[in-house]
Amino acid sequence: MNFNRHDLIGKKVFISGGSAGIGRGLALELAKRGASVVISARGRIALQKTVLELQGTGTSKAVFDFVIADVSDFKQVQSAAKKALKLLGGLDLLICNSGYAKVGKISDLDGSDFSKLMDVNYFGHVNVVRSFQKHFIKQGSGDIVLISSMLATFSIYGYGAYSASKFAITGFAQSLRQEMMMHNVRVKLFLPPTTNTPGLEKENQDKPALVKEIEMGSSLNATHSVEKVVAAFVNWLPKRNFIGYATWDSWFQYFLVRHFPEWTLLLADGELRSAQKRLNQNEKVIR
Repeated sequence: MNFNRHDLIGKKVFISGGSAGIGRGLALELAKRGASVVISARGRIALQKTVLELQGTGTSKAVFDFVIADVSDFKQVQSAAKKALKLLGGLDLLICNSGYAKVGKISDLDGSDFSKLMDVNYFGHVNVVRSFQKHFIKQGSGDIVLISSMLATFSIYGYGAYSASKFAITGFAQSLRQEMMMHNVRVKLFLPPTTNTPGLEKENQDKPALVKEIEMGSSLNATHSVEKVVAAFVNWLPKRNFIGYATWDSWFQYFLVRHFPEWTLLLADGELRSAQKRLNQNEKVIR
């Protein structure tokens, strides 16, 4: 059986990228609702801290633990998956959440930037899914959720490398959905907006000035709290919809891209030119 609104109690959950940001927020919320949760990431200290928070949030009968894995390393993920299944005694919900952003002009980024983004953001999801897939097929039930980004629907200046890795998740998820539905396993895709996480703080440290200016002046860009995104995720999870959004502006952006793609491009071009004009004016004032 897949999830409905009231059956998270006793469910067994694994979350990659679960020690910070949206992953940590989801882990805490699902623990609060009675689920057992195992999280993974690369950093032991952050994982241990989050597990302590889970133990203080969830029920005494639930299992809370972590496994260490670099999602870009398939062998590490396979080993972590085996340990997680043993810790939990099975699995009902898999959430693939790991990822990061590297922003910059395509001409300024190194080839390694493109490769690493694909290794972590895209192949990280692929590796996690493949490591648990046999379990779900044998079980004949469960949910697999891949968390991507609104930049998997439409890309802008500075996000070419990042968006490519997120667009790839969409194509993978669509195919996986049909493959797993033959085994009564549901696959879903969640597209969070810009979210106030440690990852965003790190991303902003070396973000090009023009990209920052575009985002500040965009009518379709706003930074949302982890709590808001997590609440939207939990509300969407039991629904039949394949794609999930966290906010009305995310839905509106997807609507525009899907139904008015050329007009959306013109809108984005206008925001780019306006941002460049503002930067030029600021430079003149400083001089």
